[in-house]
Amino acid sequence: MKSAGRSVQAARSRLFLSAWVLYAGYYICRKDMNPAAGPGISSLAFSLIAFGAAYTLSQFAGGILADRFSARRTALAGAGISILCTSLLAFHPRHAIQLLVLLGNGLGQGFGWPALLRLIGEWFGRGERDRVLAWWSTSYILGGVLATSFTAWLVFHTRSISAATGFQPAYLVSSAVLFIAALFFYLETAYLTHPPAATAIAPPLPRSQAAAWHEILSSRSVQVISAAYFFLKMTRYTLLFWLPLYLVSSLGYAQLSAEHFASYFELLGFLGPLLAAWALQHWFGERRLVLAAGMLFALAFVCLLHPVLAGGGELGTVLSIALMGTLIYGADVLLSAMAVLDCMPVSLHGRAAGFVNGIGSIGQTLSPFLVTIFVVRWGWTSLFNLFVFFALVAGGICAFGAHFQTDQTRALNRSVDESGHFPA
Repeated sequence: MKSAGRSVQAARSRLFLSAWVLYAGYYICRKDMNPAAGPGISSLAFSLIAFGAAYTLSQFAGGILADRFSARRTALAGAGISILCTSLLAFHPRHAIQLLVLLGNGLGQGFGWPALLRLIGEWFGRGERDRVLAWWSTSYILGGVLATSFTAWLVFHTRSISAATGFQPAYLVSSAVLFIAALFFYLETAYLTHPPAATAIAPPLPRSQAAAWHEILSSRSVQVISAAYFFLKMTRYTLLFWLPLYLVSSLGYAQLSAEHFASYFELLGFLGPLLAAWALQHWFGERRLVLAAGMLFALAFVCLLHPVLAGGGELGTVLSIALMGTLIYGADVLLSAMAVLDCMPVSLHGRAAGFVNGIGSIGQTLSPFLVTIFVVRWGWTSLFNLFVFFALVAGGICAFGAHFQTDQTRALNRSVDESGHFPA
């Protein structure tokens, strides 16, 4: 028995590490410079919208593939598509081909999230997933910082080759990194065919696509989580991509200083999921929506104070950015990962994760409009006022959902007390 337990623990460790490496590798090819557009705010927005639209659609498709066929193969297929598309960019294709490659990369990138969450849901039980997901989230939070720095370093050191020949080796290096990460994942998970008995479930009864989606779409928890996540992810991606431009154009920082200060959004944002997991373990239990509501209301307060903090100098700017990153990423993992996996059976984890992240990605796709339309017309300060509104709406949705779940739990407990068993 002890030997079997050690074997299961070793398998879980291999799965966690390889899934972490693979998703960090995904981000290397996601953080490439925007190839389908030239310099400028409108061209960057166009590139982000095109990528976001393809990424959104692939979330739904990736969730279906992960549930119906193989989560492991779906994650590897997404990596393969992204590797191919990123490699093609090195040869400086014409603008129309660049756009197609960008769309293809978005489709490949979208397979990773639902597939890897499905794997984590299979191998880790309900009571331990919060801690596991909190640490796994550093793959795309800290991985995002590393990816940005790495791609910027590649572009800087290969710019002479690109200028002379049109060939851009930075994209080949990025795709090679993802290839190595995918190969590591493939080798480490090659023999992980069955989840441990503690988290294994009986094979689900055959269900049609319509029945599976009806179960997801009719879930009040999924409805609440996806609605709140729409506003949260729109806020997250607006800040993630546009903070340096805001710091330069509105606060007057130099480009290098702006990029340095903006990095604190992710560099300290990884603390959010870890703090959320710790709070769940010690105070909140399974009341994830209650904690998410608290973090979102705190985010609204920080966004409201941001102009004052930023006006106080560099320290206030860094403090505000770090607090926003911590609260946003904490609520992000609570909603898009922890709460989603707990409200659906394992057989639907891929679809549910893909659906919630897909709805959030619609907000991600719309986020460039906030800059190209809202900021140009009303200014950056008004944008942070909009973030206050988004955070209050998302927090209110979570509070409503938490109240609904509490009433539902009380009703279930009354049924158990009266009948002595759970209702069928």
